[in-house]
Amino acid sequence: MRKVICNSNRCHWQGDESSILHAPNPFDPNYTVNGCPSCFSINTIIYACDEPDCWQEATCGTPTEDGYRQTCGKHIPR
Repeated sequence: MRKVICNSNRCHWQGDESSILHAPNPFDPNYTVNGCPSCFSINTIIYACDEPDCWQEATCGTPTEDGYRQTCGKHIPR
């Protein structure tokens, strides 16, 4: 399961993507909104670095021999 973070200024919850709340968009039912399970903010969830014990935002994507990695700038595969 991928790690995720609530990017809301008041929350910063950390967990895995299975905990994200999902609901139909009230303005367009063909789409879904995602919610934080802690503060209930909508569409504030971002992916975290896939390096163990790192909770920085995943800002880089790199193909590797072991598969695709999404990491923060500090943990870019070499």
